[in-house]
Amino acid sequence: MDKIIVMKQKRADIVKKMRTLLDAATKETRGLSSEEDKEYAALRSEAEQLADAIVKEEELRSLEKSVPVREVQKMSAREEAVEPGIRMARFIKSALLASRSQTEGLTEIAARMYPHDEALRAMTEGVQADGGYTVPVNLYNEIVPLLRQVSITRSLGITELPLPNGNMNIPKQTGAANFKWVGENKPIGNAEPKLGNIKLSAKKLAGIIPISNELLADASIAADRFVRDEIVNGIAEAEDISALYGKGSDNEPTGIVKACEKNKIDATESGLTADLIYEMVGKLLSTKLNAPALAWRIPGVLWAKLYGMQTPTGNYIFRSEMKDGLLCGYPFKIDNNITVAEEEGKTQIFLGDWKQFMIGVASALEISVSQDASYTVGGSAVSAFENDLTLMRGILREDFGVRYEEAFVYADGIKTKQASEAV
Repeated sequence: MDKIIVMKQKRADIVKKMRTLLDAATKETRGLSSEEDKEYAALRSEAEQLADAIVKEEELRSLEKSVPVREVQKMSAREEAVEPGIRMARFIKSALLASRSQTEGLTEIAARMYPHDEALRAMTEGVQADGGYTVPVNLYNEIVPLLRQVSITRSLGITELPLPNGNMNIPKQTGAANFKWVGENKPIGNAEPKLGNIKLSAKKLAGIIPISNELLADASIAADRFVRDEIVNGIAEAEDISALYGKGSDNEPTGIVKACEKNKIDATESGLTADLIYEMVGKLLSTKLNAPALAWRIPGVLWAKLYGMQTPTGNYIFRSEMKDGLLCGYPFKIDNNITVAEEEGKTQIFLGDWKQFMIGVASALEISVSQDASYTVGGSAVSAFENDLTLMRGILREDFGVRYEEAFVYADGIKTKQASEAV
């Protein structure tokens, strides 16, 4: 929040306290007691100091506007309207630098590095430079649209929910109400639907990003993009993998493979055929889903097989529509986070109504920083101090849930190479 607005609000609160003291004495038809008089005088002195500080700040800003700005510092309106997620990256970089500084706070560093970004500096007010930060919600929300672009799971139209207390119970209907035709004056009978429950309980998604100290001190847009993209891509990949393969433990959300195991089609013997694709579509179309918006997730190793699939007469089955991003009439995404096993290259293909997949978010992104810690690469520890790095640890608390298991189907065990090729 703007510094002048904060001071004016504080002064208004003080004046209100002064009024309360006077009104209380007036109501009791008496003067102020010695203790009340001292309190009133202290409040008046503080209010006068704030009024003086407000005037000085307004005068200084007026003078600053009249001082010519060097051409290299000028910024057009187009440049000030920074792309999504950049302000979040700037906040994080300023916070990391503030944690290392003995003299500058987060607000001062943000003002020095990004002098024209008033919005960013307003968002940093009151944040302590103690090495740990929670990215303001409005800044975290900047990366949500980017996550939808980068994350395959989020791009398919999933349902996102807030988890205010880290937990949420969502009722779901597991059976239809028993409606039937009855005669006049005849008992209707039981017409209650069967209900179930989905519980979302926030799990911790965490990662460490090493950043060179030279890059950290660089105020260029390229450096800001690097920090932003590292965070966005890391979160997106972790979500995509867990959305499919999450084990549903105390520490990990439940993915499609576990939640919808009863809808698995074993394709070990049949392999990838047109009939398998039709079977998967038919399985979902036979369920009572409300206006399903189906979409595929296909590993890259299967794209060529589907694109080149032919009828016995040599006609391509799916090629024409695949050029438009469709498979059997439904959109598909290439997802290379789908596992491909070493044994005969066995892999999977997924189809589902992704609005039935829920992501519950409990909090904005939490950032901590260290220049002394180490991180592991290939089983070996790498020292941040020795390599002149700053380690940024990001934590996001969320959980996944599937509203209806019938909304997803996947084929498992599809071979992509012959046994002789398997390593």
